[in-house]
Amino acid sequence: MNRRRAATAILVTLSALGMGLSGCSSSVWGAPEDEKLGEGKYALCFSKQSSAMDGKHQDGKVVIANQDGSFSEIKTWGMDTCSMAWNEAGLFFSDTRNDYRLDNAGLTTISSEKTDSQYGMLATSSDTAVGIYNLGFSETGYTTQVVTTSGTTSTKKEIEGGYFIVSKCDGAVYGMGIGTGPYSTTGDPETEPMVLNQLTGTADGKEKNVGSSNEAREGITLEDAPCIGGKIYYISDAKRGGLDASAQPVLSSWDVDTGKYESHPLVTEDKNLTLFRQDGTGFPYVASGSVNNGALEWLGAGNSIMSTELKNGNTKQRFTVEGYRNDSATSKAVFTENEVIVLVDNNDGSNFRIARYDRITGKELGRTVLDVRPDKLSDGMFFRGFAAKP
Repeated sequence: MNRRRAATAILVTLSALGMGLSGCSSSVWGAPEDEKLGEGKYALCFSKQSSAMDGKHQDGKVVIANQDGSFSEIKTWGMDTCSMAWNEAGLFFSDTRNDYRLDNAGLTTISSEKTDSQYGMLATSSDTAVGIYNLGFSETGYTTQVVTTSGTTSTKKEIEGGYFIVSKCDGAVYGMGIGTGPYSTTGDPETEPMVLNQLTGTADGKEKNVGSSNEAREGITLEDAPCIGGKIYYISDAKRGGLDASAQPVLSSWDVDTGKYESHPLVTEDKNLTLFRQDGTGFPYVASGSVNNGALEWLGAGNSIMSTELKNGNTKQRFTVEGYRNDSATSKAVFTENEVIVLVDNNDGSNFRIARYDRITGKELGRTVLDVRPDKLSDGMFFRGFAAKP
């Protein structure tokens, strides 16, 4: 597990013949040969947990939904906490055996063996995506797999560290996580520093340490935290002693050039405004498009779109969005230039639905409801990831 290794994968290009994505269909034993992106607007990823994957059955799938609620399915071999990236080249996703790109020409499958748990998938250029995967503890620290898919090949390398927050800045991927291996200073996860490492584009192909902080703290797993002006932003909990202490939400930022970490406490005029769940989990959700007009916009625990000024942490509620529970951490949001697109939690057993809101006014612009019972759509798997066509 400690050895660094890279494997160049073999391309398998499936036929581009056949119909596009209209109506509900199911596929057997992986990527159907007639699959195309077609009129697809949204992608949902489902997977079994790592412990339930046996490597013999297809334990995951990606659902491509049209605006009218019709959809198509692509069976996969499963990827716990699966993440997807969608850019002008198409939709990138992966499982334990392959990397995939779905576009209007068809579905391309690239053989690419990897572990079964993912941190994130980031599109770093028009035809390149980088997947970050959680391999786990090694004899000397902790190991992450980095898989780069470009054009017709995928390459894999293993690096030190565990990165529950990842981001892309100027084409390079960065990861933030608790110090392990050579970055460990105390041996105790509660007191270890948090590190900022560059994961791609380094001179030797390994991770490159950029910064370290004893004040920084991890929050929710973020698969594509925003990077603006060379700084990565997210909401987290201030460093504190003991898990029983009250949450202290802060705006966190890392400078990818200097490695400096900074934070601002979230300041609100309304002291009763819900920011975190009461149990301290379900940290605010941000995405690559969250920064807007000098503020970080995020999906809060109270089914609210919140805005935090980057310069001082001043925070206000912009508008509310649909949600079954006011402290649910299962909704997902995509921030585009003009819209906030929310995959609404369906803890009430209702159908999966996607609502679009005007980013300025908060007015609902439209919605898509998948025309199938949620238990039939999930098919015993967990909903893990959401992406929207840019």
